Amino acid sequence: MKETEALIIGAGPAGITAALYLKRAGVSLTWLEKGAPGGKILTVSEIGNYPGLPAVSGLELAQSLLRSTSAEGLEPDYGDVKSLTQENGLFKILADDETYLASAVVVATGLANIPTLKGEKAFFGKGVSYCATCDGPMYKNKIAALYGTGDPALEEALYLSHLVKKLYVLTPEAEYQGSPLLVASLKKEPSVDMIVSAKIEEILGSSHVEKIVYSEKGVSKEAAVDVIFPLYGEKSASAFLSPLQVKEDHGFLLVDDDMMSSVKGLFAAGDIVKKKLRQVVTAASDGAIASSGVVSYLRSLKGDHHA
Repeated sequence: MKETEALIIGAGPAGITAALYLKRAGVSLTWLEKGAPGGKILTVSEIGNYPGLPAVSGLELAQSLLRSTSAEGLEPDYGDVKSLTQENGLFKILADDETYLASAVVVATGLANIPTLKGEKAFFGKGVSYCATCDGPMYKNKIAALYGTGDPALEEALYLSHLVKKLYVLTPEAEYQGSPLLVASLKKEPSVDMIVSAKIEEILGSSHVEKIVYSEKGVSKEAAVDVIFPLYGEKSASAFLSPLQVKEDHGFLLVDDDMMSSVKGLFAAGDIVKKKLRQVVTAASDGAIASSGVVSYLRSLKGDHHA
């Protein structure tokens, strides 16, 4: 069993920033990542909205971010977290065959995109994307489809509606779930075709997405598209937190101004957090704020200890 002051789960932009700031603050930490360090941005072909940088691939940006932690002698360890519990004021983290004890935890596990559509996995990066604000600009004046429901999907759709020539917004629900204001705004956009009770059956193309096949109220139809954003299978990667009964909203963690969740000492940053905008720059910001919150929390624990 390994003990540490802080433990970070996830090595995307939020986790990288949190690790860097905590290291510089002199906090002893353990940093775990179950996949390739860099997170979701590794799959983004181009990021053109990170301040101060020209358009770069997600891989290039991830490598640049990770170089900053490497310069501090900090690298993420492999670890797939299975459970997170709390005992005697400490967090107990079970990851693979190792158990950790930590006073504070930063959860930066992002979103898990679960391919559920025929052709979705095959065309990933070839017209299948999970981030409209990341990849949307590449499809300016082209035809797009977005499959999903709820505020996050509707917000992405509204963003796309101002970029593309035509946007199909499909949902398998009988009506769109989410903010009535967002739904109303989308309906006003001349480029948007909103289709309810629609289930995508297949994504087709040769080397790149060319069309989607969907059923609308049982009737099979086709639509020529250049890109599709299948957000219906998108879920926050937070199942391991279930023993703590953390307050959330549709799977996204609710946090305060210090990025602390409803469980004291448990912080969250990045896409897993309930928020309006999910981009690399906001994830990095979350990580910085969470690190500051962790430092303050650890200081308060030491104060209580000496009291």
